[in-house]
Amino acid sequence: MLWVGRLFEERYTAVRLTLVVLSGVGYLTLTPEGRSVSTVDLILAIGVLAFAYVGVRWPFASVVWVSLVLGLGSVVGGDNDTVPTIGLAWAVFELGARCGGWRVWTGLGLGLAGHIASDLGEFLDGPQIVAYGAAAAVAAPLLLGMHVRALGELNRQAAARAAQEQTRVRADERTSIARELHDLVAHHVASIVLRVAVARDVLPLDDPRVRRVLDDVHATGSSALADLRKLVTVLRDPGTAQQVLFVDPEGLPVALRAAVERSAGIGLNVQADIDPEVVRLDARTALALLRLTQEGLANVARHAGTAARARLSIRLGGELVAFELRDFGGTVAPGQAGGGHGLVGLRERVEVLGGRLQAGPADAGWLLRASLPASGAAA
Repeated sequence: MLWVGRLFEERYTAVRLTLVVLSGVGYLTLTPEGRSVSTVDLILAIGVLAFAYVGVRWPFASVVWVSLVLGLGSVVGGDNDTVPTIGLAWAVFELGARCGGWRVWTGLGLGLAGHIASDLGEFLDGPQIVAYGAAAAVAAPLLLGMHVRALGELNRQAAARAAQEQTRVRADERTSIARELHDLVAHHVASIVLRVAVARDVLPLDDPRVRRVLDDVHATGSSALADLRKLVTVLRDPGTAQQVLFVDPEGLPVALRAAVERSAGIGLNVQADIDPEVVRLDARTALALLRLTQEGLANVARHAGTAARARLSIRLGGELVAFELRDFGGTVAPGQAGGGHGLVGLRERVEVLGGRLQAGPADAGWLLRASLPASGAAA
């Protein structure tokens, strides 16, 4: 971002210099009756104005040049140094506003020397008057520029401190969330998994359907617990986000099939058409597809009943991944089984990746459709 700030500063400086140059051009051209500018003064003034824009990138070079032109004025017979004097004042202001160290003090010395040289005859007669005028014409703009630079530096330091404070607050928030996830949510999920494992191994289960349900609950809880541990790791150390994978793209087809089979285990009739090329997607898109499938099938069971019929389609086409999950109605009317944030979270997840999500009634059932860019797919 430093080059952006520098580019903005240079453009702003160019605008200021344009106003100064236009003022100088107006002074040279809009001369009142009875006043004229000699050829020597005109050449010197044009030399200053033509070189002014060098100060946009190299303010010290601009000060050196204008000081030289101003000092040569009296040597070559110039008698009107208005434009070079104003140009020098503006050049040292830009120098003070944008540079520091030896350039500032060297520029000050060159500016004073050029100003005194332009009035060398008067300086020999009354040095204190010329020195005072040189200080007013050179030192004052330089100090003003240094003051502007100091204010800018203070503002940047304040912005940096505010950014650091914001980063610290966010880190504290992430740590707090991670702690609650670990101590509360993960603890309860682990307790559920442990109790289901004990019930499955201790209780006499004559009905195989009950054992299948307990096996499914145990597998689902274990998977949720593993994901919670990964999430806690990322919250505590965001730098590990690229290393922690909630789903491996190469294992995405297996994860999607597992979600479908888990839904079939509770009674849903799901017809799945999953493109095997999904293994070419990146991890973020793969995770989005898995969450769309899991949340969508859970909503089908919740809103249409566990005996509903649904069709899942995930296809890669060109630069897009097309996701569609449609149910054909059931014992519960669409959208009447309570509210939540599932669809809101899915929409946010899809839009972060640059995709679009649509959800709403379709005939007697419900349609969940999403389109995501296949940015992670190989060419």
